[in-house]
Amino acid sequence: MNTRFHTHLLVASSLTFLWHPAYAQNEHPIEHIEVGASHYAILKNSGSALHQFSKEEIAQAPHIADDVFRLMPSLPGVSAGDYSAHFHVRGGQKNEVLVLLDGQQLYRPFHMKSFNSAFSIIDTENAEQVNLYTGGFSARYGNKLSGVLDIQSLQPSQKNIYSLGASFINARAAGQGSFDSQKGHWLISARRGYLDMVLKAMDDETSKFEPVYADLYSKFSYELSDRHTVSMNLLYAYDDEILDDNFDEWNGFEKYYVKEKITGSYASQYLWSRLSSQWNDTLSSQTILSVGKIDEQRRGGQSDPYEIELTVNDDKSFSFYGLKHHWQWLASDYFMLEFGLHSKQVDTHYDYKMDVHRYRVFADTPQSQRNSAKVTAEGSESGVFISNKYKLSSDWVSQLGIRYDKQNYQGFSDSQISPRAALTYNISTTDSLNFSWGHFYQAQDVLDLQISDGVTHYASAQKSTHYIVGYSGAYQSLSYRIESYYKHLSNIPKRFENVLDPLNFFPEAQADRHLIKATEGNISGLELSLEQRINKKFRWHLNYTWSKALETINGEKVKRSWDQTHTLNGGVNYAFDNGWNLNVTGHYHSGWPTTGEYGTLQTNNNAQQQIVRHLKRRNQQSLDSYLRFDLRISKQYPLHKSQLQVFFEVSNLLNRKNQCCVESSNYTLTNNNNVTVKQEHGHWLPIIPSFGVKWDF
Repeated sequence: MNTRFHTHLLVASSLTFLWHPAYAQNEHPIEHIEVGASHYAILKNSGSALHQFSKEEIAQAPHIADDVFRLMPSLPGVSAGDYSAHFHVRGGQKNEVLVLLDGQQLYRPFHMKSFNSAFSIIDTENAEQVNLYTGGFSARYGNKLSGVLDIQSLQPSQKNIYSLGASFINARAAGQGSFDSQKGHWLISARRGYLDMVLKAMDDETSKFEPVYADLYSKFSYELSDRHTVSMNLLYAYDDEILDDNFDEWNGFEKYYVKEKITGSYASQYLWSRLSSQWNDTLSSQTILSVGKIDEQRRGGQSDPYEIELTVNDDKSFSFYGLKHHWQWLASDYFMLEFGLHSKQVDTHYDYKMDVHRYRVFADTPQSQRNSAKVTAEGSESGVFISNKYKLSSDWVSQLGIRYDKQNYQGFSDSQISPRAALTYNISTTDSLNFSWGHFYQAQDVLDLQISDGVTHYASAQKSTHYIVGYSGAYQSLSYRIESYYKHLSNIPKRFENVLDPLNFFPEAQADRHLIKATEGNISGLELSLEQRINKKFRWHLNYTWSKALETINGEKVKRSWDQTHTLNGGVNYAFDNGWNLNVTGHYHSGWPTTGEYGTLQTNNNAQQQIVRHLKRRNQQSLDSYLRFDLRISKQYPLHKSQLQVFFEVSNLLNRKNQCCVESSNYTLTNNNNVTVKQEHGHWLPIIPSFGVKWDF
């Protein structure tokens, strides 16, 4: 891991967590009732939820880069590292979350993909509602094992409003409003990161790090009639990344020269149109036509005379066009039926070349390796679903659903049937008991082929069976929620991981890259959430999670690399009389698993003794526990026909060195010919101050 440049990424995540227990569900229309599912509404301005998280509260919480994804790790069941906007849901892999923006699926929606996907391409300011489902989601959502991140964009205002903003790492400009007697509405937002400018001023002449990134989002909607509205959405994201790092190292005997170079060019383009129709008081539909294209290009290599000589050329392109149709029928106050279908044509091209020679290897790692592969995957993805909600009585609500998915590309064909069920018992107007069960399948995505590891064929769909029991409620101003879950995984496809340092910019070429062939997985957990708003000035929250993520490898139960047994998140918010707001959050979790090393002394072909490196059993050791505190103070200044908002923020307030990985290992031969090993650990982000300003006019 290149710690010098990871530190420059300046990313952190923190969120005051307000969750939504089932509240007075027997008093609300059946279409608004969430049955059973593990559901957290981050931003929500209407509906049946008791606790709402407003855009004002989002602005008060510590979070750098205006990044929706960076808000997720404060929620129960979600884990993530400091350097990436990727996150894991309830022990699942990071690619097991379906990301939707206004109904459109987003693929690999990240900036700075050459550097662990540091930010997402979605601006928090554009989000009206963010729903995260961490399990037991309905049959409406398919082809993902662990979760759904469903984002609804901002509903533009009736009058024209413009906004300018700048923070420590990016600047944004936006506008919204209406036209044609408020029949039409528009929203345009653009961001440009200027980390490249900041780092250019910080770095010395021997190094160059210029991550240029930008994104644009626009939405235009028009009411064709009282019952039909059409909208057009555009999302464009662009990255041009350069790292040219040259520095000296010392091995205890001599100084030597190390070089690392990366150039990356990435572009994501989505265009979709949505027709929303309310045919009558009980029947509604939504149709989405979409087209998109993703291009990714990565070049570079590493030169270290004691570690590695590497060159990589990595090109990917992906395009699609699709149709999605969804109907909702409110047959009565007690019964609702949903059904829908989707079809998508996909076209993906891979072109990958790697040439590597490793000077330091493990006993089972080849010293030299050359991979070269070209793969084209053309075909289709399709699916249908049907789901219903039924009020069995004033206290009991059920949801039953089933979906069918099919994939056909590159000579690969697979299909899945996924039944799901949920049940909610409303004990009182504030308390409810929830149950969920279901089969969830995930076929390998056309963009997830690990071609850099020599994998050129797609694997069949893996399966996860969810069992969830939860209780939520409120006592006066205190809200609480407890939920237990168990997931059984089967048909897990083989994958490659770096067992020591997963943060390397060229992970596929490193000596610690290993094949993981799990036959099954077992994930379980217990989540507890408390939240209270004492008065208009003071509120607090506390979330605790116990979890265990295991998979069976060669008959042995092994922890997944992101398993964290204990997780504790909390925060307080206080609004002062003078208009300033103080928000402090804390994040703790058990150290992630890691793998130990040992050395043996062997005689080579020249009759000389040499130390041979070995890996111990996978993930039998742990990094130190993680602890971080973040702080943000903010204030809004009302001006004449406008408003100014400022904030000051500090991430990792105590500047704690949280271990992230094994960065290097030193092998020593003792006087009695024993080999000792000392692992040197890399760290997550240090203390990072930040500031920002936004002007709405």
